[in-house]
Amino acid sequence: MSKSHLYIDLYKNLKTQIIEGQYKSGDKFPSKRALGQHLSVSNTTIEHAYQFLLDEGYIYSKPRSGYFVSDIETLPIINRKTQFNTDEYLSSQNNNHDAYYKYAFNLSEIDTDYFPIQQFRKYARDAFEINQLQLLQHANPKGEWSLRQEIAHYLFNSRGVSCHPEQIIIGSSTEQLINLLTDILNKAQFFIENPSYPPIKQVLEKRQIPYMQVPVNQTGLELNYLKTANHNIAYVTPSHQFPTGYVMNLKKRTQLITWAHECDNRYIIEDDYDSEFRYFGKPIPALQSLDTKDKVIYISTFSKSLFPSCRIAYLVLPKKLLSQYNNLAHKEGNTVPAHLQKIVASFMESGSFERHLNKMRKLYRRKLKFIIEALKPYEDQLEIEGALAGMHFNLTVKNGLSIKECLKNAEMNKLKITPFNQYDATQQSVKFILGFGGIPFSELEAHTNALIDSLCV
Repeated sequence: MSKSHLYIDLYKNLKTQIIEGQYKSGDKFPSKRALGQHLSVSNTTIEHAYQFLLDEGYIYSKPRSGYFVSDIETLPIINRKTQFNTDEYLSSQNNNHDAYYKYAFNLSEIDTDYFPIQQFRKYARDAFEINQLQLLQHANPKGEWSLRQEIAHYLFNSRGVSCHPEQIIIGSSTEQLINLLTDILNKAQFFIENPSYPPIKQVLEKRQIPYMQVPVNQTGLELNYLKTANHNIAYVTPSHQFPTGYVMNLKKRTQLITWAHECDNRYIIEDDYDSEFRYFGKPIPALQSLDTKDKVIYISTFSKSLFPSCRIAYLVLPKKLLSQYNNLAHKEGNTVPAHLQKIVASFMESGSFERHLNKMRKLYRRKLKFIIEALKPYEDQLEIEGALAGMHFNLTVKNGLSIKECLKNAEMNKLKITPFNQYDATQQSVKFILGFGGIPFSELEAHTNALIDSLCV
């Protein structure tokens, strides 16, 4: 379109925005000079467009004050169907499918009632003080040094993981760090668990990286499968496998490390999922703490130990892979806000993080114990698996009810539960994966009763 018609396009766009409710009655319009500079058009173009809006009553002018939006309810030419109804939108957002449920065993939720929000708020204020102006600059792609230092201390004390802060890289999610690892581990071929944590499979497929799925049993990965192919990277979740909840035993951990030691290009990626929460038996050390030849890449997040929206994950690179990271032609800038990293670092340095973890570990253990005790009278109908650690467990229904019947009963009881076959399509048994972390203790009995009413006969 020629420049002589720019004012018509501008007039139509502004008119549409007013009709759709992007401007409200009484809102001040940008000055002609400001809008002209913003759009890189002449004042004459702006004047013509505004004059059209004035003539049709969409805007009005006040002397020495500028232009304002008219009361659009009085404009009969507006087609009300084209207006964007904010109230209707918010209502539809709140009135989603989940709103139907009164009870829900959702995954990846925490108990927010016990989060030390006052302490966290204090460290947030500190992070924005005047002496923290360096946080406004470009961040180190590896992450803030103070946070990496605290993570190194925490991993050594809690998981026996020995590392230097220089080996730690901060990211916004496990997926982002897996993407980074596929760049570092150039031309790698993966073994992944079957069933597995969904994002690892999605990343590998998106990047067209070969992988082989290896079955998981109650003691962990079935290691004999690793001898059947030349793949060189094993991605495992040994502390609390997702979605089965199984914990890899010590024997398999040492065998897996031995497999990695046999070839120079072999590595293990240890996703230490849910490692903070082990409720029964002795803690099992991290794979990285058992490794003597720098063959384990360690990954974890703060999504369960702090809160899901924290969006801080981290990996520990073996020293021999640091040079490959440093030599990458392109490194993505760190996507975690520097101030949030500083807040978490201060929270850890003060000892608040460890105290919070200890408190939540006891709370989640009480919740899990409550559910297990409540289900005990129905052990001939319900089988619990994967309840040694973490914030989810699996429940197999053995009384003859089908998946459809269970879900129908659950819907009648306004209960939301997730079938296990959403994560493992080959699953034949009637099985559900249940998260309990986000259920307030005061509501736990009602949730458990709804579960029993839905799955038992």
